[in-house]
Amino acid sequence: MKQHLCLPCPHCPASTPANRQRGMAVIAALVVVAAAAVAAAAIMQRQALLADTLVSERDRTQADWLLRGGLDWARVILFNDARRNPVTRKDSIWSQPIAGLEVSTPDGRQKAYFSGQIEDEQGKYNLWQLAAQGVVQPRELAILERLMESLAMPAALPANMASRVAQSQAGPQHEQLAPGLRTMADLVGVEGMSPDIANVLSAYVTVLPQKTSINVNTASAEVLSASIPGLDLVKARDLTGLRDRGLWFNSRGDFVNRLDNPRIARDSNLGVRSDWFKVTGQVALNDSLSRIQALLYRQGSKPPSIRWIEG
Repeated sequence: MKQHLCLPCPHCPASTPANRQRGMAVIAALVVVAAAAVAAAAIMQRQALLADTLVSERDRTQADWLLRGGLDWARVILFNDARRNPVTRKDSIWSQPIAGLEVSTPDGRQKAYFSGQIEDEQGKYNLWQLAAQGVVQPRELAILERLMESLAMPAALPANMASRVAQSQAGPQHEQLAPGLRTMADLVGVEGMSPDIANVLSAYVTVLPQKTSINVNTASAEVLSASIPGLDLVKARDLTGLRDRGLWFNSRGDFVNRLDNPRIARDSNLGVRSDWFKVTGQVALNDSLSRIQALLYRQGSKPPSIRWIEG
């Protein structure tokens, strides 16, 4: 039996105006329901995103508080070290890094993980000494050139770095021409200085706001050899090797007496005690990772002060 397809026509009941209006109303209702569903889904998505953002912000804030606590930890350790030890040595408690230390958040509901390290900045060459009142110092530039040569760095880099340091200082005849320097990252952009090179050099050079001595108990062989004209790298490595095995230097004179030719250290600015330290730390809390870096200065019997802090 054949079926016939019914086509709308003016005489069909389904084609009456009332039926057409009802059909349009149903379609309109479906459109409204669909639009409402889409809007509701969008609102829920935004609320979920806002909730995640608030949780992340809470975690970040708590991690920042824990980092501040880590900075206070570093200050206490350095303060106690200054009271107990007349010299600054690499075998002291302050030099031991902390990795993955479990700590509780301020509300006690979550666990975070703290890692931190204190570095003796006077075991490095102080770039600030490359210039005085905006004028490059040839003797200091020669020290940096020897250091850069031992590290196989570009030959033109020391002069470029010295020029940048000079520009960051004001002098009697000119104003400061460039922003001040804090870390090696501030030197990225100097011709020949890439982020990778800056990262390598951060273990050997630093930027401190005043003239400082080299601590022979914490300096690397490369820094010692560069700082003392006539001390070759092989001899410097022998000295640091014996030192790190427990034969620490008790005074500047003790170090000089162990040189084959003590006279070569006559004009070198050397010491066995440090006042400047860099603290780096990070806290991992859930998916939040916060970092901090600070420069500490300790003087006499006072607790170390914070000279700058970056987060």
